[in-house]
Amino acid sequence: MDFISITHVTLAVTATLSGAIVLARRKGDVLHTRLGKLFIACMVLVNITAFALWPKYGFTFFQPLALWNLVWVLLGYYYATKKPNKNWLINHYYFMSYAYVGVLAAALARIPLSFGFLPNEAAFISIAVVFGISTYLIEKQGKKLRVIGI
Repeated sequence: MDFISITHVTLAVTATLSGAIVLARRKGDVLHTRLGKLFIACMVLVNITAFALWPKYGFTFFQPLALWNLVWVLLGYYYATKKPNKNWLINHYYFMSYAYVGVLAAALARIPLSFGFLPNEAAFISIAVVFGISTYLIEKQGKKLRVIGI
């Protein structure tokens, strides 16, 4: 495996683990902020290295998804740091949650490959399952946040 691939995978694993810890822990404390910044840094670099892998693996639908994910990560960071409106926390929650789901879906897209599916089939299956379950959970929590007025 080449340097860019190792870097990409290492950053993706770090983003997946730090994001999971942020989601599981109390929100707003110092550890949340530090792990959140680690998650953001890793995600920005994961999305950039996805484009650096283009010459090796060719253009796939992962590059547009990486660009989309990068936008969501940066918007989540923007809402947390700038607090531009009264709904900043809800916006931050949604952007960061879906950015995390993106890296989780990409990571899990590797699993079906071991069962002999073609890469596109594996990715579509993983993305559909991960986003289907995650959307339900994110929207359920988002409704709670809106109800309590956060």
